[in-house]
Amino acid sequence: MTKENSHYNEADALLQNAPLFRGLDAQSREDILSRCRIITWRRSEEIDHEEGMKYCHIILKGRLKITQIDPVTGRSIAPFLLAPGDIYDVFTLLDGKEHIVFPIAMDNVTALRAPLEQAREWIETHPKFNEAFLPYLGNMMRHLEAFGESMVFDDTATRLAKLILKHALPKTDESDTHYPVKLINTLSHESLAEMIGSVRSVVSTQIQKLKKEEVILSTRGQLAVKNLERLLHKIDRHQTI
Repeated sequence: MTKENSHYNEADALLQNAPLFRGLDAQSREDILSRCRIITWRRSEEIDHEEGMKYCHIILKGRLKITQIDPVTGRSIAPFLLAPGDIYDVFTLLDGKEHIVFPIAMDNVTALRAPLEQAREWIETHPKFNEAFLPYLGNMMRHLEAFGESMVFDDTATRLAKLILKHALPKTDESDTHYPVKLINTLSHESLAEMIGSVRSVVSTQIQKLKKEEVILSTRGQLAVKNLERLLHKIDRHQTI
């Protein structure tokens, strides 16, 4: 992608703010962007998992849900929901091995694409990227570990409460009556269920229960936390049993 590309300034601004690329100087960012091209995926589009074997994708806009499907039962889970600044597929980028997952665009997604071999060179040629890559990978691994632990030790209500709490943001103003929820606030109950290893009907029941108890607000696909203390209590109560 050249500087004349209409997406160049937007992509450069994202690299400057994304934790994985934030430390790069202008020359390094230009080098990376020059080796990428812009691609788009439409909302609800299912992406061939082999794309992750060939290319590294840096999300610029939209969300990408990474699902895994049981070939026997057809049941799916979604350990990761990637946002702008994230990389798909970071595990294949690391070891070059096949990683069978099924990415689904949750919005109209715009991404930077570079050949996987080229992206691996960034680790060697850009020290600041190398420096940030290990903590980024560590964060992904910790998230996966927490996902597995929660699946084993927590009931569905606790897993849902943890998911909502993880994405809750501070109030933007003292006069606000709720805490906004980022990234997952417009997801369907089915997608939320995949993110906690449950099924849609159970999550829908739990959402209605949290609404009735005035713990959350959930209207027309918008999710927010109404009572943070009650939400925390639901997690702490389970963990102290």
